[in-house]
Amino acid sequence: MKKQIDELDIEILKYLEDDARKSLKKLADELNKKTSTIYHRLQRLKSNKVILGYSVIFNPKFLNIKKISFEKIVVKPLNFSSLDDMFIKSFANFLDKEFPQVLFIALSEDGKIIYLISIHRKEEEHEEFIVKLKDNPYIESIESEFFSQIIKGQKIFNFDEKWITKKIKTGKKELKNDDNMDEEDKERATMEITIDDDYDIKF
Repeated sequence: MKKQIDELDIEILKYLEDDARKSLKKLADELNKKTSTIYHRLQRLKSNKVILGYSVIFNPKFLNIKKISFEKIVVKPLNFSSLDDMFIKSFANFLDKEFPQVLFIALSEDGKIIYLISIHRKEEEHEEFIVKLKDNPYIESIESEFFSQIIKGQKIFNFDEKWITKKIKTGKKELKNDDNMDEEDKERATMEITIDDDYDIKF
């Protein structure tokens, strides 16, 4: 069953796309509608899965991302062609769960190729990522390319605290967050996030 939306739904979607944190009351006033009407329309859009969720758009250069790569993965065909489509979707879901550095997964129209966009803090991490992929017996070949600049599409990036460098200031000395600390130091510690300005990729 197709999800039906009308002009009011479209106005709500356009409004949220501009900034999902903006006040619904302001939109209701602009459209001469009750706030409760806008709210219930919004809930219906969510329950009908027109809206899947809300997120923050991160600037990738502040996430310590040094390499953004595009992978074209050719999957080995199965002996039973009727199972190929089911298998490649299942394999794509496996890649999603197995590799948190993968931000985007898409399947080719013919169902034989998987396309990935992945992020890495170091070139060595990308190399390790490719080695793990090549070790998989279901992958026939992999082609990789690096992006030099993101013009549009920052919504794809998500946050992982491992991508930034944390330092702990205790008043005695500066420690890395993985150093051993006693309980007294932990209670006095404050976090400082250090952003590295030395990037291989321009954003």
